[in-house]
Parts: sequence; C-alpha cells; structure tokens
Amino acid sequence: MNTHLQARVVGLGLCAPGLPDRDAFATWLRDNGRALPPEREAQPIAARMAPAERRRAPRSIRLALEAATQALGARDPARVGMVYCSAYGDMSNTDIILDTLAQAPTAVSPTRFTHSVHNAAPGYWSMAAGSHAPTSALACGREGFGSALLTALLEMHARALPQLLVCCDAADAGALADAAPCPLDFAGALLLAPVAESSCMALLRARVLPGAAMPTPPRDMRLHPWWSGNPAAAALPLIEACLAARAQDFTWPLGSGTLLALDCEPVR
Repeated sequence: MNTHLQARVVGLGLCAPGLPDRDAFATWLRDNGRALPPEREAQPIAARMAPAERRRAPRSIRLALEAATQALGARDPARVGMVYCSAYGDMSNTDIILDTLAQAPTAVSPTRFTHSVHNAAPGYWSMAAGSHAPTSALACGREGFGSALLTALLEMHARALPQLLVCCDAADAGALADAAPCPLDFAGALLLAPVAESSCMALLRARVLPGAAMPTPPRDMRLHPWWSGNPAAAALPLIEACLAARAQDFTWPLGSGTLLALDCEPVR
C-alpha cells in the first residue's frame, strides 16, 4: 500500500495505575523528576456506564470504557465507530473460568462467560453510549496496536465516520501470568477523524510497507516498563507525541513481513 491513509487525532484517553486520565498523564510527563506510580491496578471511573453495569463489569471493561469516554469528549457516540484491541482480554476472569472448568465444569458462571468474549468491551460501550455504530474487536497478541490502528484508518475512510481506537489489557492473574505476563493495567484511546476536521491535535499519515520492524518505543525512558510490560501500551508513544505536540515517525509490525509506518505531525 503506497497510498497514505490520513487522519486527524481529535481526542485522547488514557487510564493506568496512578494516572487515571490524560490530564494527569500530561502533568506527569512535564515533571521529569517523578517516577512511574508503583501501583499495579488502575481505578477507572467509567462514568458513562449505568451504576448497575459498572458494578457488574470487570476492571478490564471499565478500563477500556474510561479511556474511550475521555477520547470521545463531547462528540455524539452514535456517529463514531469503534475499533477495540486487546492481546489477552480479561485474564483474571479467564483464570477463574479455567479453574472452575478444571474442578466443577457445571459451575461456570454465565456472567463470567459473557465477560470472557473478546468483544465484551465494545458491547458494553454500545450499551453505555446508546450507539448502533459499527464496532470491531481484534486480538493480535503483542503486535495488536499496529493492526488496530490500520483497521481504524481503513474503517474511517470506508464508512466516512470518525473511529474510536481503544487498546486495553488488564494485569495478569493466576496461572496465566506465566504464559502471558502482563504486570499492570493500561488502556489508551485515540479518536481519529477525517482530515477535513478543523480542530485537532495531530495529523497522521500512515502506509503499509514490506519488511520487519520493531515497535517504536516511548522517548521518555520512564515509560519503558509500561511499554514493555503491557501490550496495549504500544499506543503509548503515539499518545506521548500527541500530548507533547511533537513531530515523530513510528513503526509497528503487522505480521507476514509487513509493517505500518506512520508520520505524526502536530497541528498548532
């Protein structure tokens, strides 16, 4: 694909341990003397969810919806599609289901099964936002962010709708921690809109190229434990560049000998 796919970043969201939103994260970035918060779990508000749904939903879903709500801002969710990406889904819930299957297979909770489905977060978003806009759910392991960003760009151009790109992985739990280590929570979201939008944070130009690539790391070395520890934090360097209003080039592997190359240019 030699043609550039273009989009504008018009919203950002982030929820992580000790840094519950994008404003807290931006303030932390400006203070070079602060270390990363030591917590393992984030405390998402997920205010868009009804109280009963918020109590019932696992932390991974509340994480995703918190980041999505921040990025959406005041826009009408009915006119915004969603692309959701998670490498592991809700590992705490999956660990409990597997343990139950091993000991008492008939005792598996239907609610836990519902939450184990990979598109549970987009489903909760559609209900919380009252939106019938199209959603997609991707599972591409640790190489998921590049594929999710490409999907969001393609959906935006095909449907002429802004796209809410949400990447989320919750901290590991139980026996699954050995097979899929993920030491802390992280959720990030970007709202992408067509280039005709007048107000935005950054202009993105992306294209698919042949070759292999390592994902671009954050410039701030303090962020590397998050970036290397949680697959969803592959979104972190792009969020960092947008908040810093800094021009930067990125690459993410797509698999099968291809990569996604992206130029990010701040719009002042």
